[in-house]
Amino acid sequence: MSQALINTYESAAKLMEQMLIAARQNAWEKVTELEQSYMLKLEVVKSLEQTMRLESESLTPVLNARKQALVQKILADDGEIRNLLYPVMHRITDMIFDAQLHARIPPDGL
Repeated sequence: MSQALINTYESAAKLMEQMLIAARQNAWEKVTELEQSYMLKLEVVKSLEQTMRLESESLTPVLNARKQALVQKILADDGEIRNLLYPVMHRITDMIFDAQLHARIPPDGL
């Protein structure tokens, strides 16, 4: 089960890396598509982690170090995606605010 957990973390890390590549290309629809697959991988990780706890199985020091490295990579890539997403979300928020503002101001002469 230990190797299955590491394999799943590796798959999740690859998906996160693909999301980062797509984010750098401003391919936000692709990011969203990959995110769905990533979230499913996280559910598998949670299930495997829980099963290992219930069976009192733990990772070897080598596998635990690999898991920690993968988690750090996932978190770093996620942080970079968020940094790339912030300006996009800010522009969208501004556009929504502008649209709402214009919808409330009646045209001249009415």
